[in-house]
Amino acid sequence: MDTIRVLVIESSSFYRDTLFGGLRSRIDGVQLESATEADEAVQKIRIFNPNVVVLNFFMGIQEIESQHFLDVLSRTTQAPIIAYGMLERTRSRAQAMGVFEYLVKPKPGTDKMIFYADLAKAVIDGFHESKQGNKTIGQSTLITRDIWQETSKTKPVPIKAPLGEPAAARPFRVQAPVIKPVASREGTSIQIIAIGSSTGGTKALSDILPLLKPPLPAIMIAQHIPPIFSTRLAERLDRECTLTVKEAEDGDIVKPNTVYIAPGHKHMTIHRAEGRFKIECRAGRPVHGVCPSADVLFHSVAQAAGDIALGVILTGMGCDGAEGMLDMLRCGARTIGQDQQSSVVYGMPRAAYELGAVEEQVPLEKIAAKIEAICRNAG
Repeated sequence: MDTIRVLVIESSSFYRDTLFGGLRSRIDGVQLESATEADEAVQKIRIFNPNVVVLNFFMGIQEIESQHFLDVLSRTTQAPIIAYGMLERTRSRAQAMGVFEYLVKPKPGTDKMIFYADLAKAVIDGFHESKQGNKTIGQSTLITRDIWQETSKTKPVPIKAPLGEPAAARPFRVQAPVIKPVASREGTSIQIIAIGSSTGGTKALSDILPLLKPPLPAIMIAQHIPPIFSTRLAERLDRECTLTVKEAEDGDIVKPNTVYIAPGHKHMTIHRAEGRFKIECRAGRPVHGVCPSADVLFHSVAQAAGDIALGVILTGMGCDGAEGMLDMLRCGARTIGQDQQSSVVYGMPRAAYELGAVEEQVPLEKIAAKIEAICRNAG
């Protein structure tokens, strides 16, 4: 078989590496490259000239200057685009946008071998399709690693609006999927509440948290904020609230009726340890340009808590938290988002809603009551 050149567009370096491993073990001689954002993807398409593009569908529906990134890709390359996402219901939308194939990502803890086998088959089928239809631009000779490293030193082709740019002023172009509550959750006891917020979030938290009364599960908050201000925010909210509020520390054991604010410039995650939830606060590379990141928190809550969690996404710029909240929803968690009218910036809640990660949009003034209702199995 001719060498297949595949460009993987995925913002998570961990998931990119697992995709690389899955393809290399199933397609002999496959040549792989990756891109983590829009301008890098456009540059690598023009230089690497892939036969097939593999795309995280969440990135594909992000808007760049009022158009979806997937539309930009389709005009940049004629190579078949294989998309993957978290929900089966997204398949029809992806196909309507012109993808060659759509695959559903495996849930955490499930067998991933079927997914990688399906992905490899889709890549091979897409390669044959492109050859038969002469779809791959240029049909250039094989680009070696040395050639790629040299050509990739050129200046990236700029795209003015980065992925996740706030779109509050733009008209809606996409109808969000209809989300139905999972019936099996009835009676499930919530043990972790995870909240993500950014621009306007400190005010929103001041409106929500003082209204919450014990008994309640632990609340973990990823607010985009610098280090000194995260400490001050925790101290101020502790004075205002009946619940205990503190800036989270690495190694904290999660306790009910306690609110943990992620320290500025550190990602906050949880994991299970000896039957309890334990917090990790570690410095790391920004995700969606921010640290702490709501996505990092939400993904960890999805894996550690599953259907005993509640996710809340509040006002904020960009798209941080959307994919992590969808991960929570797929793992059985309840999810709510702040509505457009009460948001200072309807960026993060909008991204999560359009992705299908939000079960219900709620005005700011009703979010506290909604949280209590869900935690008391009445919402």
